Amino acid sequence: MRRVATQFGTLSGCFVSDEKTQVNGANYPLEVAFAVALFHEDSGPSTTADVDKLYVTTERRWENAQPLWNQNKAAYERYVEELVRKTSPNASQTGSMSMDQPVLVSMQRVNSSAYTVVSIRRRKISKGGNTFSFDTSEGAAIVLSKGSLVRLTIQRQFRGQGDVDAVKSEITAWAFSLAK
Repeated sequence: MRRVATQFGTLSGCFVSDEKTQVNGANYPLEVAFAVALFHEDSGPSTTADVDKLYVTTERRWENAQPLWNQNKAAYERYVEELVRKTSPNASQTGSMSMDQPVLVSMQRVNSSAYTVVSIRRRKISKGGNTFSFDTSEGAAIVLSKGSLVRLTIQRQFRGQGDVDAVKSEITAWAFSLAK
């Protein structure tokens, strides 16, 4: 994580849950979270204008995704159930990896100093003709805190709608508490 974070800023902290979930017969942490203090391009402190600019950039990246929050609750629940059903618990976990187009669950402003994005991501790992898929509920936030921009990330193994709801609640609360 530290190596990846150094491309964008400084790793400020990380969390790995003690609770485990089984993925392809192996135990993995149910949830991981980390914060990265982003490098700032200017010499002065970051402002809400920087948050606005990043929000617009992020919104453009997601503009072709159909947000799930626009669907009715039954359609959203059916989609989540289909993702769970398609996950293959019997395939190999090592080999090449690819990622399907993420599904946007929500994108919202917490306040003028922060915004969050919640998505569902499917990663596929293939080896020897076998394919194993695993899904994560992911929450990301950009927060202006004490003149610095911080990116918060929560990744939770996706087992059902409750995991998406938990990530959405956790990332929003974390962003709100840091943006004060």
